[in-house]
Amino acid sequence: MSAFLNRDDCFLLVVDIQQRLYDAMEAGFRETFLRNSIILIEAAKACGIPIVVSEQYPGGLGDTIDAVGQHITGIPRMEKLSFSCRRDRAIRERIDSLGRGTAIVCGIEAHVCVMQTAFDLMATGYPVVVSDDAVCSRRAHDRLSALDSMARSGALVYSTEAIAFMLIEKAGTELFRQLSPLFREDQEDPSLRP
Repeated sequence: MSAFLNRDDCFLLVVDIQQRLYDAMEAGFRETFLRNSIILIEAAKACGIPIVVSEQYPGGLGDTIDAVGQHITGIPRMEKLSFSCRRDRAIRERIDSLGRGTAIVCGIEAHVCVMQTAFDLMATGYPVVVSDDAVCSRRAHDRLSALDSMARSGALVYSTEAIAFMLIEKAGTELFRQLSPLFREDQEDPSLRP
């Protein structure tokens, strides 16, 4: 697997960003996670990258949160009971039908649904890129442990900005102009200051 992303071969998998799950996430990281997940969604849309959205047992955990929902209008939300998206037949078939080789993954919870999905995708031949600042768990330790486990198992772990700029490829383009305000906003966010 190349360490550099080719936007023509990628799809974005948005895992279980649902209200009851989101409300339980690591408080100090939740907003950063949400902002970065939305950046990945907007970058994927701008680059023509297919997006697959899963929801874990929405009857109990709620729908995809409104802050994300407004960015995925028209994209089906695929219900699942298995923790791994790959173990749900409808989601597996949707992913396989895309004709894309590389999965970019963001979502909740890093150490459960995201990690199991990443392992199953890699086991079935998909290179996986996980955004380290667009996955979240209830506890920081679980998030960090999951990121380490996924990296040791062969996933590439990059920041949202690194992923987005690989997809954009170069400055001075319409794509760059369209997406660059998302990053200027991040740089001005006081929560990102040391």
